[in-house]
Amino acid sequence: MLVEIKRRSHIQRMTYEDFEQRIRDGEIGERTLVRFEVVTGSDFRMAGSLELFKALADPRRRTFRRNLTRPGVPLVTAILVGFQARVYLSSWNPQVRGWLQEHATNSASAILEQGEVWRLLSYGLLHVDLSHLLFNLCFLAYTGYHLERAVGRRNLALLFAGSVFSGGLLSMAMAPERTSLGASGGDFGLLAATVILGWKHWEAIPETARKYFGWALFPYLCISILSGLQAENVDNWSHLGGLIGGIVLMTILEPEALSGAGGRNRRLRWGIVGAMLAISGFLFAAGPNLVPLTRHDARGWQVERPEYWREGWTFANERGWFSPTFRATVSVTTTIHPRPITAVAAAEALRARLATGDRELTLLSQELIEIDGEPACRLRLRFDLSGEQQQIDAVVVTRGAYEHRLQFQSVADISDRYLPLVERIVDSLVLTEPGDLTVALRRAKDHPRSPGAHLQLGEASYRAGRPADALESFRQVLTLSPDSVRALVGMLRVYADYRVTGGAEIARQAIRTRPLEPKVIEASVDVLAADGAQTEAIDALETAWLAMPGDHVLRRLRLTWGLSTELPTAGSAPPR
Repeated sequence: MLVEIKRRSHIQRMTYEDFEQRIRDGEIGERTLVRFEVVTGSDFRMAGSLELFKALADPRRRTFRRNLTRPGVPLVTAILVGFQARVYLSSWNPQVRGWLQEHATNSASAILEQGEVWRLLSYGLLHVDLSHLLFNLCFLAYTGYHLERAVGRRNLALLFAGSVFSGGLLSMAMAPERTSLGASGGDFGLLAATVILGWKHWEAIPETARKYFGWALFPYLCISILSGLQAENVDNWSHLGGLIGGIVLMTILEPEALSGAGGRNRRLRWGIVGAMLAISGFLFAAGPNLVPLTRHDARGWQVERPEYWREGWTFANERGWFSPTFRATVSVTTTIHPRPITAVAAAEALRARLATGDRELTLLSQELIEIDGEPACRLRLRFDLSGEQQQIDAVVVTRGAYEHRLQFQSVADISDRYLPLVERIVDSLVLTEPGDLTVALRRAKDHPRSPGAHLQLGEASYRAGRPADALESFRQVLTLSPDSVRALVGMLRVYADYRVTGGAEIARQAIRTRPLEPKVIEASVDVLAADGAQTEAIDALETAWLAMPGDHVLRRLRLTWGLSTELPTAGSAPPR
């Protein structure tokens, strides 16, 4: 059956099936004159007066198609383009540019550590240079022009903002060490949305507008992704995040003209905005707990540090890691002292170092704790550095002659926000075997008859705070090589420095058998003193001074004891 349509003086003929489809697509309106014999007879009648037209015509579909074919300037797209251009022109002022880079770029450190969650949107309004601006605005204007007419102003605004937000989130998570800026995340989201819209509503889109949606734009999307992957200075994670955001949002949203008056789009938009606000609130509240950490192996211990912080030198001339915000640093140091040291003594030494240069130092708190069963001291200090108040949270762990120190420094004004991060780092502390001890154990196992291997193991055990193991190794050396002065001195040091009982008699025997070995005398005197035999220790030192007057080891020891270092005359005892 043929149907005739009269447009002015022109009559067009088509099949009935084509006539029905054109009614559904909105190409035949209510006032269009139509004629087909079984319904209108020989007269032309307005299509709107026919019952079949009322059954087939969809006013929402007609509005949607009309929006895509009529000219006009989409308001939201124009505002986005104009505002970004205005921001770029403002950035010509160096002060404005510096402020924008400091407070508006996408930065994981600023968002997580300082709670500046607005950056997840503000970075999408900034551009590096004119070419960067023009490239992004061209994409924005092209996709936004057609997409806004198709989906409506509110949907377009949410698509752009949501894509920028999702791009910022993915970039922050996958490349936290980088800062980024630019509207490309939002542009990729709009580009993806035009593809999804075309796939969802291809039949409803007029043929003249299909070149702007669906498969027609898919090649441009692929080319844009590939070109970004080939550039080193492009934030591809932001592109991917914006792409995902655009796909998800356009999948659940409907064009305003097709959504009807049920309010589904409105509820979805408020839900999406609420989700963005909830994510922002979560990042603000839990940010320091979300800073990614990586394990750092030091000599004799392990500790986790912020993964994306940059290595450098601290104000105390120590290697550490700096937050990209330059508001906090963390350093992990290991010091091997000549003799065992206590955690309290190490903490006092730290306070003394920080107080140098007339620097006022305030001790806020100090407590004794344990790390893996070893004594440790945790303290919090505040001081002035270049006119700015700084706070240090430090943990000092001692084990034998090893001093392990974790030092977290932050600007005092925001130190409370860093406390969760400090706690995470402190909780990650794990003591391990020092490397030299591991090497010495392996060597002694491979060479059980080597005095040198056991001597190395004894000295490593002494430094690592294992007095029993050290004594066993030194005794093994003396069994294999009875004349080893170094092993005897090492064994005496263990008795003296670790207060091991039973050392006094060994010290007396050492003085009798090695009266002309200054280091043996020195170690034996220390053992006697540690055992409470100070008078006997002084007598031994005096006897050695007579036998070896002027020896530099004995001279140093006498100064330590407060004894005279005058050389004795022949036939007289040296003055005490």
